[in-house]
Amino acid sequence: MKRPLIIAIATLIFLGLLLWLISTLGTLYAGLANLHPWVAQAITTVVVVLMMAALGVVVYYGWLFLRPRRRAEPLPPKTTREAAVAQLQSLDQQLGQIQDEVTRRALIERAKTVTHAFEQQRLHLVIVGSGSVGKTSLANALMGEMAGDTAVTTGTTTQQQTYRVAIPDINAEIILSDSPGLLDAGASDQASRELATQADLLLYVVDNDLHRAQYEILMQLLTVGKRTLLVLNKIDRYTDDEVQLLVDRLRQRVGQRMEDNDVVAIAALPNAGPTPYIQPLVNRIIAILRAEGRDLIANNILLQSQRLSLEAQQLLTKQRQQQADAIIDRYQWIGAGVLAATPLPVVDMLATAAVNTQMVVELGQVYGIPVSIEDARKLALSLAKTMGSLGLVKGALKLLTVGLQANLATAVAGKLLQGVSAAYLTRIAGKSFVDYFENQQEWGDGGMQAVLEKHYQLNRRDQVVQQFVQQAIAAVRS
Repeated sequence: MKRPLIIAIATLIFLGLLLWLISTLGTLYAGLANLHPWVAQAITTVVVVLMMAALGVVVYYGWLFLRPRRRAEPLPPKTTREAAVAQLQSLDQQLGQIQDEVTRRALIERAKTVTHAFEQQRLHLVIVGSGSVGKTSLANALMGEMAGDTAVTTGTTTQQQTYRVAIPDINAEIILSDSPGLLDAGASDQASRELATQADLLLYVVDNDLHRAQYEILMQLLTVGKRTLLVLNKIDRYTDDEVQLLVDRLRQRVGQRMEDNDVVAIAALPNAGPTPYIQPLVNRIIAILRAEGRDLIANNILLQSQRLSLEAQQLLTKQRQQQADAIIDRYQWIGAGVLAATPLPVVDMLATAAVNTQMVVELGQVYGIPVSIEDARKLALSLAKTMGSLGLVKGALKLLTVGLQANLATAVAGKLLQGVSAAYLTRIAGKSFVDYFENQQEWGDGGMQAVLEKHYQLNRRDQVVQQFVQQAIAAVRS
């Protein structure tokens, strides 16, 4: 409502000035015309030009002041590849802000691996499944040579095995990984799940219908966006009718989450002879890599970089919270000391001292948001007024009076009350500003009032108040 009113007032002032200028110019011209018409015309023209130039400057800077402030929003990526590039760039910026050297280097190395895979356009196929479903046999068959020992014993592959594979008609480097069995006990299960999330194309191998644990894992992988083929192996153990029944049942299990063609029946190491029957799977892999190869890589890189970005963001959040807590702790006692040195006669004026402008500036720096002194002052005053309107000042006084009198003589407690109250309110204000900066300079749906009330409630619990009072007493005695 304020902006339209300002614009209306400015328009009226402008029109009034314009009428006054026209009247003044008419009077000027009439006076000069008595001397000489040519002189009157020349002088009046110069005055009009100068006035129009001045008017243009006023209009231009008035528009700069009154125009709506809009944050520049980057254009959204049009393709998955562009999204992956943008995410990798954002990840680099995040990693540069992490202060823990060891953690930052570890994340940077992982990010380099992801970036290298993207630059090389390397396709990563991963074979996963429960123990003894024939994962290694499938890897052997796909490679055309023995890549590892196979046995009936569950968990034969205890470590990740990685090979380079040449698939006909695919002009790209293809990495094939055979993982330890999912659902195996110990660290191998976690390693297998981690490897599965790194795949561009996942071959999820079963040798019968999906049982509950297998189904849940498959759904988790599909939910995070993994391009997956469900491979029914060891079909040489079943009749043709039984194979068709199993394939139909598997397709029914996955429903709309997978295409029918993505459920493939094979025999990687048939009992009847040495020749594997995997051509349907090879054909489907080739068809997918031809049609979706680049998108598969981009999708996976986007997923991997998002996971790294989430880790980095969690570390940054913890790091920023620690820095913000140190700033709040410092300024709450600075405010208390200033107020104790010059006690105010009106207790309600504590509301205006609850937020230190410099604290707001420093909190903004922690969260990478530049805040001018003027903007910080406006925010501080606005929050102080809101505190007063909510009755937080008087509420804080009541809480701290009880706590101080329980630990000190009444006379001494009365002298400390204003300073300690200022520190307490500064703490609530600082915590509220942390929410504000974490939310990208937005107070949220409930506004400033809701954020203040939340932190006031969090800090009025008996344990928190007693801890704060003890800190205040320790600060005074030291």
